[in-house]
Amino acid sequence: MRTNVTFCYPAEFVRVSDEDGILSVAGAGWFVSLLERVSGASIESELCQEDWGVVAFAERAGKRFWIGLSGWGPREDDSAWLAHFHHHSFAWLQRWTTAGQRELERLTIDFHSVLASEPRVTDIAWYPEGEMKKAHPHGFSAPNAASPRTGISEHG
Repeated sequence: MRTNVTFCYPAEFVRVSDEDGILSVAGAGWFVSLLERVSGASIESELCQEDWGVVAFAERAGKRFWIGLSGWGPREDDSAWLAHFHHHSFAWLQRWTTAGQRELERLTIDFHSVLASEPRVTDIAWYPEGEMKKAHPHGFSAPNAASPRTGISEHG
């Protein structure tokens, strides 16, 4: 399953401090607005600061998830982003159930629809977790696309 997505969106990259390149919760409101467009999803208003970026917590169809956001690619291009979708940390059983896996897949598909319908979003590419460890990951045009995208995004 592809649960990592890179995309371009014209939002300012707000750092936690001047000394680091970590996205601050203060700079992720636009992302929450996109997540809130996912039908049936409930997004917690308070974001969690991590040492690599920001986490939003979501619930949908009785299942809980966390969704990470960080910058993607060189920092001189503030418009490239990486989001990744996971089962909630304490939802152990959900990870192994068919219903939990199905809802995670539905969540990524529905978020893709939000991205694809937003005119300011470009260069959408979805990746399975294993691809994210590669220097040149092969992305897909959608979380459930049958074949990889041709070419590698300039941001990945």
